[in-house]
Formats: sequence, structure tokens, C-alpha cells
Amino acid sequence: MATLFPETIRAPHMSEPLTEPIIDSIAVQINQSIDRLIFLLNQRRVHLLATLRDRREEMKTDLVAGQEMEDELVGARTLLEGQIKHNKFHSMQRRFVAEMEAKLAELHLNAAPAQELRFLCNTQDLEERISRLGQIIQLEILPIPHIPPKPVIPNYSAFKRPIVAVGRQGSVPGAFNGPRSVTFDSESGHIYVADMNNSRIQIFSQEGHHLNIFGDRYLQSPCGIVIHEDNIYVTDIRQHAIFLFKLPDLTMIQRVGKEGSGIEEFDSPKQPAISPDQHLYVPDCDNDRLQILTTNLVFKDTLQHQTMNNPVNVKFTKSEMFVLTRYDYPCIHVFTLSGEKSRSLLTRGLGMQVEGAYFFCLDGHNNLVISDWCAHQIKVFSPERGLLHRIGQMGHETGMFEYPTGITIHNNKLICISSNENFGLQIFSN
Repeated sequence: MATLFPETIRAPHMSEPLTEPIIDSIAVQINQSIDRLIFLLNQRRVHLLATLRDRREEMKTDLVAGQEMEDELVGARTLLEGQIKHNKFHSMQRRFVAEMEAKLAELHLNAAPAQELRFLCNTQDLEERISRLGQIIQLEILPIPHIPPKPVIPNYSAFKRPIVAVGRQGSVPGAFNGPRSVTFDSESGHIYVADMNNSRIQIFSQEGHHLNIFGDRYLQSPCGIVIHEDNIYVTDIRQHAIFLFKLPDLTMIQRVGKEGSGIEEFDSPKQPAISPDQHLYVPDCDNDRLQILTTNLVFKDTLQHQTMNNPVNVKFTKSEMFVLTRYDYPCIHVFTLSGEKSRSLLTRGLGMQVEGAYFFCLDGHNNLVISDWCAHQIKVFSPERGLLHRIGQMGHETGMFEYPTGITIHNNKLICISSNENFGLQIFSN
């Protein structure tokens, strides 16, 4: 390490008097040493600034290159899908699209978490800060916010045989009698089924193992079920009410509702949902309206529209609300989050080939996945392209359905409920 003070600096001998020339000489040498210290620290600061600037430019270049690669892959996939959209070689189409999806997933998976270097320094009084031995620079490393991966869309054409098929007809634990709604709890990974005619809610693992039963002391005909945080909301069509149970001990906390058409009165409430602004929307089916409650089951508002005839199921995206109405003449109406009608997506009369929709859900691309109660099938529709897939047919073997009702999607898994004699809960995966 270089010596900051010149070797010529010597303390005067005690016998020598401290004359003014000697004092001036020492002062000159001290000033020279301070100047040398300022010079070295300035050089170090300049070097740090240059290094950080170069690193920042390298990271910007890497981010731009990664984005260009992703855009190129997305463009190539879009072009490929357009070219082979009407090609009869469907297996080749699926393979090419799958390869593109795998490359995009690999790009997101292998991308190292980027970091941004931010340099903070006060250069206006650098010399004064050095003379006071103050802090010269501060280096802070801030992570760039994580970009969530694109949603996984199930490969519906691969859903031929379920990976799980359990739950025969009956009343013993694990059996079903008129099951209705099915809900997936992302926190625990468990599956909740409203076993309507057995007056209970049943819980299963993703492997199909029966785990628990609750609500049988309070419920008569549970139909709809939704989980939000540690709350479980269950609608009961016979009691015309909605019940609130609490996780993890499944305690019944509150009941709201009775038969009627007034505030907090229901007539056959069906499958509810939680809106983006954290309110509970309950399809009040035979009152032709949606009732809006807080998560504590306090009444807030009602939503009615001339096209909202017997609403049975409601779902939300970040900007829209989808409402399924009527089993016998199904239609999905789309509303803004403020309650204004924007369009209708599905009716039997428009050639959408749905005989009797019971419930539905949305996948990551906002395709409509519908349990067609009367056709004994699961049908997938694109709002832009119409019918995409049919899954299953009437029967009692695996992969078949008899009056399918509840349906939900988690990642690339399709979970559905029906009244099959041999099983009611089926889980499909790629």
C-alpha cells in the first residue's frame, strides 16, 4: 500500500526550538499529504463509477437480448399457429406448438434474476467530506420486480383418461349423492366437493384420497362453494342461505339468508365467486339477480339486468364478470366490473352446441370450460373461435360422465364432478 505521508516529515528534536519556518514546513507537508489522499480517493471513486456504469450497460444489453429472443419465439409460434390452423395433420400441429411452448417455458425458467445497480454519491462537497473522514459512497443493490410466468393452458386434446377417478354413488365417506360444486384450495392443495343430497362438504387430496367431511350439522342441500383466504362460503338451495366456515378447523361462523326476494333473502342461491375488489357475488337464481356481500357476509348491493334470467354461476377476470344463466337455454353474459352489460358469448340458439350448461370456469386464456349437463360432456369454447374441444361422453367408465356439474382448473389439471354410478370425482392432466 502506498505511503500517504512523505518520508521527509520528521518531528523536530526536542532540543530544537519550534521556530516559525519549521512549523510552516510541517504545515506544507501535511497539506501535501491531504492533497495526495484526496487525489487517491477521487481516483478510486472514478474507477467505481466507470465499473458500475459498464455493468449497468451490460445488464441492459442482456435484458434487451432476452426480450428480443422471447418476442421472436412468440412471433414464430403465432405464425406457425396461423399457417397450420386449417392443416389436417393435427398431431404435427400439436407437436410444433408444444415445442414452442416448451422453449418459452425454458426461457422463463433459465432467465437469471436481473439486478439493478444504483449508485448514490454526493459530489458537491467531496473534498470537505474527505477532510471530515465522512462516508464517500453508498452502493445499493435493488432487485428488479419478478415478472410472473404466463398462465399454463391445459392440453384438452390429451384429456382422454383421468389420472384420478373416485367416489361411487352412496352416502358413506368418499361416496356422492347428487354432487354439485367442486373447488380447489391452492393453499392446502385439497379439493372440496358440495355433496348436495348427502347434506355435506367432502374434502379430497389431489391423489383422490378422502380426507374429511364437514357441514353436515348445518347444511341441507349445499350447492355452491368458494374458498377465499381462510374462509369457506357455501350456498344452500333448500335453506336459501349462505354459510361461512373457517379454516383450518372448519368451524361454522355465520349464516345469512332466508327464502324471499328482499335484502339478504335468497331463492335458490347457486355458485358464488369473489370479485377483484374482494366482494362476494352470489347468483340469486330464482330472483334473477346477483347479490353482492362483503367477505363478512354484510349486504352491499344487488345487480340486475334484463338478460340476467336465472343466474347460476359467476366468474371474474381482472376487468370483466362472466355470468352463466339458465340450464335449459344457457347463455354467458359479460359485464364490466361496474355492472354494465358488454356482450353475450354463449347461447344454444347461436350454434354454440351447449344443451344444458350447469357450471363453468375460465382457463388462463379466458376460454370457457363448461359442464354440459344434458350432453354428458365437458366442452371448451373460445370467445373468438367457438367450440375447441369435447371431453367425454355419457357412460360409467373412466373418462365418461353422467350429468356433470362442478368443474375447475388448476394449472394444467381439469377437476370435474358428475353423478356417475362408479365414481363422481375425476381429475384429468396432460
